[in-house]
Amino acid sequence: MRRGILLAALVSAACAPTLPRPYLEARAAAERAYTSGRYDEAAEHWKEAARQAKRPRNRDEALYRVGAALDRAGRYPQAEAAYDRLLALAPHSGRAARAAYDRAVIEVEHGDSAKGYRMLDKVMRDYPRSGPAVSALHRTLLHDDQQGGPTKALAELDRLIPELDRTELSERLHFAYAEYLDKAGRTRAARDRYLYTAKRFPYPYGALWDDALYRASQDDEKLGDYRAAIAVLRRMLSHQEPSSMQGSYERPRFDQAQMLIATLYRDKLHDLAAARRAFHKVWTDHPTSLLKDDALWDEALLARKAGDGDAACSVLSTLTHGMPDSRYVPCAGELCPTAPPAPKGRSCHDYIKRQAEAALATAE
Repeated sequence: MRRGILLAALVSAACAPTLPRPYLEARAAAERAYTSGRYDEAAEHWKEAARQAKRPRNRDEALYRVGAALDRAGRYPQAEAAYDRLLALAPHSGRAARAAYDRAVIEVEHGDSAKGYRMLDKVMRDYPRSGPAVSALHRTLLHDDQQGGPTKALAELDRLIPELDRTELSERLHFAYAEYLDKAGRTRAARDRYLYTAKRFPYPYGALWDDALYRASQDDEKLGDYRAAIAVLRRMLSHQEPSSMQGSYERPRFDQAQMLIATLYRDKLHDLAAARRAFHKVWTDHPTSLLKDDALWDEALLARKAGDGDAACSVLSTLTHGMPDSRYVPCAGELCPTAPPAPKGRSCHDYIKRQAEAALATAE
């Protein structure tokens, strides 16, 4: 087995392309100079690396790094010229979108701002699949918001969406539209646009699908429709699926959604039994969540308020054994007389003690 792995590694190394020594030396010198803050020197070494490169990919990277070093040195006209050279030579290279974006930012910050924003607009159109296109969109909308508030940002999106709705930026555009509707105080319209975004870009393909549903539920909460908010969150969680290996395909908002369901039951609908069940599901259904101990503590508080001391002790036993490093472990004795004493060298924080005292004071 080991011999086979070694043989495969040797074959892979033998098949790997050999880079010219002069290119490697120039690249190494450029990286040393850049990390030491000698940006002008780094730019010169990157120019040499570009001359020595035999592969277009290495040449394009070196040309981009010339511009980046000059940009960092504050030599903006020279940096612009370097970026322009790369874009003229290789407009579809792997570094083209970043070069176009960085060139536009220089124009925005150190030249003709209006021209720079037109250049950012071109980045979105020429490179809609790229990360810099997303950055260009966010920078443009932030500028519009600063200049004329959410209304101006929405007007910009009204212009962009018809033109870019069939590109990879489409989901970002619609999500941003909902965000600015929220900022404008148009809560119901924002909720509807979030739901539209989630429907049009569904799980598992929509990168913002869970964010859109979570934001829609928050807008339902603002509108006072708490059951609708819970329904949207449950719709999200219905897509949670187990992995064929350990864990699950957990989206970033899944555990937050379960926590919000529990909070809505507790604080808005005052259904404490449903809230206890919902808090416990954070523990059972989201094993990698950072909210697990918060959820169990909240469940124990509710059990105590309901006069169910045995249930509170059971939950706290789960917490102390399952997450012994949790900040709540030293506080278990505040809610459960039979809980083990606080671990040596650790004590219960006052703000957590106050939570326990309030639960005991309101116990049924």
